[in-house]
Amino acid sequence: MAQVKKAEVREAILAAALRLFRKTGYVDTTVNEIAAAARTSRANIYVYFRSKFALFYAVFEPWLQQRLAMVEREIASIADPRRRLRRILVALWREIPSDANGFANNLMQALSTAARDESYSPGLLHAVEQRVAAMIDGCLAGARGGRADSAALAHLSFMAFDGFAMHAHLRAGEPCSDAVIDTVCDLLFPAARRALAAG
Repeated sequence: MAQVKKAEVREAILAAALRLFRKTGYVDTTVNEIAAAARTSRANIYVYFRSKFALFYAVFEPWLQQRLAMVEREIASIADPRRRLRRILVALWREIPSDANGFANNLMQALSTAARDESYSPGLLHAVEQRVAAMIDGCLAGARGGRADSAALAHLSFMAFDGFAMHAHLRAGEPCSDAVIDTVCDLLFPAARRALAAG
């Protein structure tokens, strides 16, 4: 007989996993610890999630999507395209990597320890890249005459995000510098850079 899944059990597992991943990291959190914190059995975890990796993605994806939604709302009120792009990069390269005890670093841990048969899907990466590409496109469309490839810039931004998430974990208190962020903005908005230098 098939086991009946209950929404409240799934939510308890997700809440416990999120707490533990944030506190001790993906590698140092065991499925047994998640089960105990959710007041269920290890076997029951696998009724709801096929692996620890799948469970991590179930908590990481909404966490990341919520942070991107906050950035989208915030940049909507910034008129200057360079300042809007800068705000996006500060969020992606400084704030999100260090948020919630460096929670984003759990993604690096999960991916680097995944088994070959884990069936990693780049769906989340593609979804968030599309979201960020739309934000970048809104910054660059007028300034660059549509010549910039916002999808390529979004991909580059997320590859850098991975590095900054790892850096935030290893070197807490040393976030991505203003110089790095401003250099990228200056490359994409050379006229704004000249105006800043002249003023």
